[in-house]
Amino acid sequence: MRAHLRFLILDDFDPDTGELALRLAFQPGEEPGLELIRLRLHLGRAGNPLDPLTRELRTHVQMPLPPLWEHGLRTIIHAIEEDLGAPNGRNALRYLWVRTQLLHPAEPARSTPNHPVPRQVEILRDWAHRLDQEGQSMRAAEILDRLLLLAPKDVTSLAYLASFFRAQGMAEEMAAVAERWIKAEPERIEAKLRHGEALLRLGRAQEARAAFEAVLKVHPVHLLAHLGIAQALGLLGGNPFPHLDAAQELDPTATASVLRETFDYRLLAPPPGDREHPLEELPGVLGVSGAEVQDYLQFLGLPLARSEGPVRESELARWVGVMNRYALLPSGLHWSAPTPRHLPELG
Repeated sequence: MRAHLRFLILDDFDPDTGELALRLAFQPGEEPGLELIRLRLHLGRAGNPLDPLTRELRTHVQMPLPPLWEHGLRTIIHAIEEDLGAPNGRNALRYLWVRTQLLHPAEPARSTPNHPVPRQVEILRDWAHRLDQEGQSMRAAEILDRLLLLAPKDVTSLAYLASFFRAQGMAEEMAAVAERWIKAEPERIEAKLRHGEALLRLGRAQEARAAFEAVLKVHPVHLLAHLGIAQALGLLGGNPFPHLDAAQELDPTATASVLRETFDYRLLAPPPGDREHPLEELPGVLGVSGAEVQDYLQFLGLPLARSEGPVRESELARWVGVMNRYALLPSGLHWSAPTPRHLPELG
């Protein structure tokens, strides 16, 4: 099967060098998937600026330049050249619109040039939807990011990107998108939850606590908000149990799953002089086998101070307390942190 051209997307224009960056995407065979070729066209030079694209198509795809791509690119280049003659023609911000341009090889209705902005938004949304359906979530997210240049408050795109960055573990990007989502939809609970979750991943527990508190003020029995604020309090060294108890009451199965699989039992600021237990001593400390300790580390979130241990006593006490309180082990652990020899001053 011959390669199948999918789209051409513009990445940037540098007014100082005259370089127009773009990528062409094609499906190389019957198997689903996309390959991308990056190119730079040089404007303002002698010759045809589209020659590099024509050569790449003949070399890698064995196809001529589609007429729609040629027409669309010449339209875009003409617009750029007109912009360059404007008073702010060397201002890079003026060319952000270039990044919103996408060309289909054969269908003008699926190409953005020569359409008004609202229609361009719908064209980009349709591309993102199709790519997402094909399992190309990264490409879909990229196109939605371009869409937001045209429609900064498009909540559907913001929600998709928040979920995409969450799945990719990209906490900073998730936090930034969630902030934009909250500004666009101040009452949207999901946006606040995504923001709080991103802040937790970034270690900004105090801010995360405030985000989840804002949800609970409106929805006092929201399971995820109770779990989120419990996590924030736990990281800060506070008492997570009232919120974990509330979550347990709302949905014991979901709460147990979180506590076993994703809850972080570390403290962001362990107490000074906190006792540490070497990993090899934990079986004797907890009264269990070495294999059980390994299961706790691998499957139940028992936190290590460093990659090879030890375990801090304050974090061990929190973990044991949770395991026992919510019956997450076949049998309870008969251990509690010893009373400190020197009590803190109460002044």
